[in-house]
Amino acid sequence: MGEGLVVASNRGPVSWSRADDGTFTASRGFGGLVTALGGALQAEPGAWVSVALSEDDRAVAAEHAGRRFAAETDGATFQLRLLDAAERYEAYYNTVANRLLWFTVHQLWGEPYEPAGVGWPPAWDDYVAVNAQVAEAVAAEDGAEVYLQDYHLAAAGTAVRAAQPDVALLHYLHTPWVDPQYLRRLPDRVADTVLRGLLAADVVAFSSPVWCDAFRRCAAVLPGARIDGDDVVLDGRRTRVAAFVLGVDEDDLATSAASDAVARAGAELDARRDGRRLVLRVDRTDLSKNILRGLQAYELLLERHPEHRDSVWHYAHLNPSRQGVAEYREYLEACLAVGDRIRERFGERVLDVFVGDDYPRAVAALQRSDVLIANPVTDGTNLVAKEGPVLNTNDGVLLLSPTAGAADVLGDAALLVNPYDVEAQARGAARSAAHGRRRAGRPGPAPRRGARAKAVRRRGSTPSAGRCAPRSAAADPPYPGAGSGERGQRSTAAARSRSHAASAGVPSRTTSAAARTSEAVSSPAATATAVPPSSRAAANAGRSPRSSPA
Repeated sequence: MGEGLVVASNRGPVSWSRADDGTFTASRGFGGLVTALGGALQAEPGAWVSVALSEDDRAVAAEHAGRRFAAETDGATFQLRLLDAAERYEAYYNTVANRLLWFTVHQLWGEPYEPAGVGWPPAWDDYVAVNAQVAEAVAAEDGAEVYLQDYHLAAAGTAVRAAQPDVALLHYLHTPWVDPQYLRRLPDRVADTVLRGLLAADVVAFSSPVWCDAFRRCAAVLPGARIDGDDVVLDGRRTRVAAFVLGVDEDDLATSAASDAVARAGAELDARRDGRRLVLRVDRTDLSKNILRGLQAYELLLERHPEHRDSVWHYAHLNPSRQGVAEYREYLEACLAVGDRIRERFGERVLDVFVGDDYPRAVAALQRSDVLIANPVTDGTNLVAKEGPVLNTNDGVLLLSPTAGAADVLGDAALLVNPYDVEAQARGAARSAAHGRRRAGRPGPAPRRGARAKAVRRRGSTPSAGRCAPRSAAADPPYPGAGSGERGQRSTAAARSRSHAASAGVPSRTTSAAARTSEAVSSPAATATAVPPSSRAAANAGRSPRSSPA
C-alpha cells in the first residue's frame, strides 16, 4: 500500500471551459469539501478522482484517458483523475443519484404514485458501473487513505475494499438518512447494495446523530448487521458511524461582505427596496427547500394584511438546481407561476424573484434582510440560516423550520414555524415584518448573536454535537456560502474524530481518515431539504394557497 490521500467525489475541485481558440481554462470548484480537502492535498501527497460533468470536462478527460494529471488554478495545484462516464452518465447522475437516491434519503417521493420501480434496473446497472469506474481509479492511486463522498458513490466502497483490503476508507454522506421503512422504497437489490457499499468503509460519517441512528437501524433491519454502540458489524467487519457538525467561517463571510461587488449589489437592492422592510429567502431551487409554500405564505400575508402591500418587499434569490431532472424543472416553474400570480394580484413592487447565480447579490441581500425565511420541510444543515444572521446588520428575524438542521443550534434565536403550515408561516412573516425582532414573539438572543455564539463556534473549542447535516457539496455548488477555510477548526475537529474512532476500537489507520473528513465538513455550504416532488403535487400546489393550504 502506498502513501497519501485519495479523495473521490462526483464533482471535482476543478472544472474547465473552452475558449474560442480551443484552449481550456481551469477554474477552482466551490464548496466546503473543496476548501478543506483541497488544502490538505496541497500539503501532502494525494490525488482527487472525480467525474466529468460537462462537455468541456469530458474533452479534458479524453486528453488524459483516465491517467493522473496536474491542474493549476487560483494558486493551487491538484493532482487529478478525471473520468468520463460517457453514455452511462445520464442514468448514473440524473436517474439514480439525483432522483432515485436523493428523493429517498430526503423523503421526497409523492406517494401513492411514486416511486413506481419501473425502468430502474438498467439505470442502476449504469450507476454501479460508474461507481466501479471510480473505484478502479481510486485503487490505481494506491493511497493510504481513501475518502469517498456522498450518495453518488454509495456503491463504490465494496469495489475499493476488494481492491485494497487494508486501506483506511471513510465515506461521508452530505445528506440526511431515513428509517428502514422509508429505505424500502428502493428496490431490495438497490438498498442492499447501497448499505453494503457504505459499510465497506471503516467510518461512515453524517452531520447529525439523527441520521447516524437511522443508518444504524437500516443496517440492522435490512442486511441484518449487529449494532454495537456507535458501530455496525456486518460479516465480521466493524464500521464506526460518526456525526460531524458543520459551522460557518465568520472571517471568510466578512471578507466577502466587504468586497466592492457586494457594495454595488447592495446599492442596487437598496434602490429597489425603496425604504421598505425586506422579507428574504436565498435558496437553491431544490424540491426540499419549500419555496412554493413560502411564496404561498407571502401571498396570504398580503391578502390578509393590506397595510403591508406598500411597506414590505419580498426578494426571493433562487439558484437553479438539478434542472436535468423533470421534477426540479416543474417545481421551479410552479414557483415562478405563483410569483407571477402574486404580482398580478398585488402589484409588481411587492415581489422580485431572481433566478440565477449571483453570489455578491446574495450576500448583500442577507446583510439587509428584516426577515430571513428558511423553511425546509426536512434538511441537513441549512447553512444559509447560519450565514444569514452572521452577515446581517439589520437585527433581522430568522423564520426557521424546526425540522431544519440548523434548528438545534439556532432554535432559541429564531422564530420556529411548521414548514407545512402556510397559515402559520404567513402569521410569522406578518408579525416579524411589522415589528422586527423585539416584538416578533420569539424568545432568546438576536439571531446574529445566536449564530455567532453557536453556529460559528471555533478556535479553541470543539463544536458541540447536534442535528446538523451539510448539503451535498460534491453534487452542486453551494449557495450562497462560497467556502470557508480550515483555520481553527482543523485541530479541534481532528481531535474529536480521533476520539470517535479510538473510543470504539476502530483500527488506528482509520482515525486520521475520520479526522480529515471532519475537517472537510467544517466549512460552509448551502443545503437542501424536502417537499413532495411528484409532478402532480407540484402542479396542484402551484394553483392557489387556499386550495392547498398545507
